[in-house]
Amino acid sequence: MNKYTIYICDDHILFLESMQAFISTQQLFICGGNSESIEQAKIDLATHQPDIILIDYHLRMENGLDLLRYIREINQHSHCFILTMRRDVGIRNMAKKLGAKGYILKTIGANEMIDVFKKSLSGELEFYDSLEREHIQILNDEKQVLTNRELEIAKMVCRQMSTEEIAKELGLSILTVSTHRRNLLNKIEGKNPIDVMNYLKKFGLLTDES
Repeated sequence: MNKYTIYICDDHILFLESMQAFISTQQLFICGGNSESIEQAKIDLATHQPDIILIDYHLRMENGLDLLRYIREINQHSHCFILTMRRDVGIRNMAKKLGAKGYILKTIGANEMIDVFKKSLSGELEFYDSLEREHIQILNDEKQVLTNRELEIAKMVCRQMSTEEIAKELGLSILTVSTHRRNLLNKIEGKNPIDVMNYLKKFGLLTDES
């Protein structure tokens, strides 16, 4: 079985050794070399074209974007990924502009990262964006703040229904509806129906039919 090669440019020896050890356990991948500087990476890439190049953003006095620029200049078609702890939209945007296939935060799990490589190589994934995925996860977590009943009542509040009207439509007591309204406002840290409407719009929970 032919294996995909992964080249790593990172000046953290412990990370390099850990990544190489992990890659050695994979059936589809092998480590095709590594470097601690852009200069050494340029020398290596002059004679090798790995399938994947994993580039640390911080490289002593340099940064990974410089290596991305070089790879684009020599028209090398490796799938490049910037790896960093920085949650920086500007760096992410520049990496994508320079042809990177992904912007990966170092908080990612090793198996998830391998899955990203597989999807990128197969063409299933155009660009992996840790920042966007992290943002979506945060939104999804926040969406779960409201129970289904609270969400139902919140939408009725946005339709300018009174507590009495909501209670009648749902077959609940006025006290129960009042309690739900108070709880949902506390959960979203809101004070009035406008805050409820803005919250639902923020998470795409309010439509014309809601």
